[in-house]
Amino acid sequence: MTESLPRFSAAATRIAGEDAVVEILRLAERPGVISLAGGLPDPAVFQVEETRAAMERVLAEHASEALNYSPNPGVTALRELLAERMGEREGIPAHPDEILVVSGGVEGIRHALNGLCDPGDPLLVEDPTYLAALHIARELGLRPTPVASDSEGPIPEALDEVCDRLAGARLLYANPTFSNPTGRTWSRERRMRILEVCERRDVFVVEDHAYAELRYDGTPVPALKAIAPERVIFIHTFSKIFGPGLRLGWVAANPALVARFGLLKLGSDQCSGALVQRLAIAYAESGALDRQVRCSRALYRDKRDAMLGALEAGGSDSPLGLPSVRPEGGFFLWLDTAVDTEVLLPRAIEDHRVAFVAGAPFFADPESPPARTSLRLSFSHVPARDIPEAIRRLGASVGAAG
Repeated sequence: MTESLPRFSAAATRIAGEDAVVEILRLAERPGVISLAGGLPDPAVFQVEETRAAMERVLAEHASEALNYSPNPGVTALRELLAERMGEREGIPAHPDEILVVSGGVEGIRHALNGLCDPGDPLLVEDPTYLAALHIARELGLRPTPVASDSEGPIPEALDEVCDRLAGARLLYANPTFSNPTGRTWSRERRMRILEVCERRDVFVVEDHAYAELRYDGTPVPALKAIAPERVIFIHTFSKIFGPGLRLGWVAANPALVARFGLLKLGSDQCSGALVQRLAIAYAESGALDRQVRCSRALYRDKRDAMLGALEAGGSDSPLGLPSVRPEGGFFLWLDTAVDTEVLLPRAIEDHRVAFVAGAPFFADPESPPARTSLRLSFSHVPARDIPEAIRRLGASVGAAG
């Protein structure tokens, strides 16, 4: 019998070309390949016994609530805990009514974009930026529109120019602290200037805060939300500070926005899982969450330094060069090369047994020259002992392609 498929929707068609990323990362799982591709936490940071104890407490004290549906905005006790945590760690005054618990940061990004933009609207982004945000934008029929950036973040004059050119621009997606993919952090002065442009142009900002607690050195800078609380929709996740298996994050915004995003959530998963919300509460209240963040900082700092050291050891003769930014936190390094990295990637996996992520999926225009020759390296998940060999293999692969 001939297989028959229904006609795909416009949304499904718009994202059809992005399956190449999924396929190439699957190839990276081959035996013997050292992968610098996925931005996964190192399992060494997971505190299994503390997690088990927290879950036992949940089932002993809150089983009937934990195994049932959660309120749409999230368990009240978790929203209270998150509001307090934001105030203590970020200097962001927040009320529980300003928080929506979501099933991971990506869901929060989706509701913000879906709630504030219509199909055909531009979405202003750094170039490059988080590929999942671009994926969501394209699925929703938005037009990812790049704002020229430098090592300190988007250039304010460039943002002004784009807003002049696109009168309908009303949302900027930002990953301003230890960006995925570049690792860069906007300076304080740059944050102030970008927010001034956004205020003057009536552009709202979606601040993706996923990596900001993982600072390894340097001077902390305030979250955008702390500077302009009414202008910024703040999105954070437990994926990097607890574990992505929890599938839990939160959005902090004006209560009217939170309520509307909650209505959109009714059409996706109705509510985030009560069991994992209760687990997050118990884990945080035990002190384990703060201990895990401290442990993570120490471990990832050493891995970052090992990767930077391996790149620097190659010297001026290395075909890899050095990253465009020395990140003070997060998971990633970003390299600009002299070769087409999408062409390079399958060869690097096949011939040199090393994987990375090519730069193109992180750009609003994946065919632009910097998109074709850049790549992202993740130091978070690879064993530290493998980092020098991975960089050696990658250098050999780039050298052979050049």
